[in-house]
Order: sequence, then C-alpha cells, then structure tokens
Amino acid sequence: MAILNGIVSKMKGSAGQLTFKDVNGRTVVSEKITSVKNPRTPAQMATRTRITNITSMYRGIRPLLKNGFENKPVGLSDYNMFVKVNMQQTPVYLTKSQVAGGACVAAPYQITQGSLPAIVITGEGRNAATNIFVADLTLGASTTVSAFSKAVVDNNPDFRYGDQVSYFIIKQKVNEATGIPYCQFKANSVILDASNDAKLWDIVPKNGFSSVDGCIGHSGNDGDCAFAWVHSRKSNGKTLVSSQNLIDANSKLSEYQGDAALLLAINSYGVGEGAFLTPDGESVSTTGTGGNGGTSTPGGNDSL
Repeated sequence: MAILNGIVSKMKGSAGQLTFKDVNGRTVVSEKITSVKNPRTPAQMATRTRITNITSMYRGIRPLLKNGFENKPVGLSDYNMFVKVNMQQTPVYLTKSQVAGGACVAAPYQITQGSLPAIVITGEGRNAATNIFVADLTLGASTTVSAFSKAVVDNNPDFRYGDQVSYFIIKQKVNEATGIPYCQFKANSVILDASNDAKLWDIVPKNGFSSVDGCIGHSGNDGDCAFAWVHSRKSNGKTLVSSQNLIDANSKLSEYQGDAALLLAINSYGVGEGAFLTPDGESVSTTGTGGNGGTSTPGGNDSL
C-alpha cells in the first residue's frame, strides 16, 4: 500500500492490478489480491464439509418446503434460508466420497420459519408428542377428519377451520453395497374441515397422528428417522407457517458428528497436502549466522 501525491492523487477506482481510493483526503493505492495461497484451510474446510449435508437434506425436502420460510429477505431463496438457519444447528460432516455418492444424514434441522405459534414438542425421539390437545378424543381407525378437526379447533385457540396440519418424516437408510447413508422424504397433511367424513388415517399416517396423553403425537417404530409437525394457514393470499425443527430419532446421526467425523471429512479432501519438491522458503534467512557455509547431501553426510 502507498500514499500518492501529484496528478495521480486524483485517481479513483481500479487500474489493472491496482486499486485507488480516497482516505482522509489522500489517495491510497493497493494491489488487488488475485489468489489465495491455501483455499483449503482447516477453517474453510470445516465450513464446506458442514454445508454438504445441509444441501443434501434441502435437495430431498425441497418439493415439500415451498413457502416454508414466511418472511424471506428480498433476494434470498428458500434454499438460502434453509442453509442460513441450519448452519447454526449441530453440524453433520460428510467425506468427499460420501458426498460424491449422494450421502444424506437425517438431522434435526429447521424446516420452516414463520409467524404462527410453534408446535411445542415434549418427549424425545419416537416418544415425542405435540401440544395440540384433542381432549378425550382417542385417535383410531374409525376417527373421521371432521371429529379430529372439531377436537383440534375446540381445544386449541391458535387453530381454526381451514388450517393445515402437516407431518414430515425423513427416514434414514444406508446403501448396503457402499455403506453410504441416504434419506427417504415424505409428508402428509390434513386440512381442518368440520364436514369431511373421511377416515383420518386414510389421509395421514397413524404414526404421526396418534393419541399421546390427550395430544397428537408419534407412535410406532419408523426406524432411524427425523420428523416434525407443521401448522400452516392461508391468509390474504399469503402462507403463514409455524417455525419447526425436525425431531431427532436417528441412531446413526452421531457417526457423522463430533471432532473425529470433522477430521475424517477434512482429510478426505486432501487438506494440507503439498508438493514435496516445492520449497516453502518464504521465511528463511538470507544472512548466515556463522560457520564456513558449504553444502550437504540428504542425511547430513558431507563426505563422499
């Protein structure tokens, strides 16, 4: 960086590899940075290996998440929002070969963000239950959508007829031939309708719409998975949603978390690999500290 005087001190902007800018009335010139010595630092790779699973999850769940982020800033897509909110979640790390093989690990990512009150979850894993109270209605094979709808609207002031209750489930699978994890994505929904006499379990899965302590909850064994309920409403042409995270019921998740998984992922990209014949002489001294100088052969043996 240099401070310029004379006629060139009036220059602003860029010229070739140089950039000119005004600092307190003086023109300062600096050289543009055209390359990064090491674009694969551990910090950079920690971020890159972390984002790969988020991207894989979004790719699978994307068709089910349109309008899932209610108030996106101008210029941001659903994908941008999904990545933004989930970079703050507990990281999942995938190796280069796993990514190339289409790996995806079901993790408790946030899938919606909106203005409706969040559905509160109690219990853990497969025993999770919502705070959507259905009172003395026991959900079963004969329960109709109309009976279910009445129970929800009558006992939960945040719900009204015409609202939708959705159930998302991401099942964790592993390719038996390659050992690479992958996911299956599915969602079902029911609209609260006082006149719909269809059977509830013909529309939505039993495992996501069972009675647990008088509330809608999860039952049965879906295997390793992550799941969530979402409340949504159409209001003045806009979709309103509750902010929800997937619930972790995936025993394989821990294999891809923590320092060991991070190190494995980073090393799979060859971070820190250099060329043996390329010297790193940027910090060597050009002034001797004594002795007669001379040369040596590898191993330190000067004589033949």
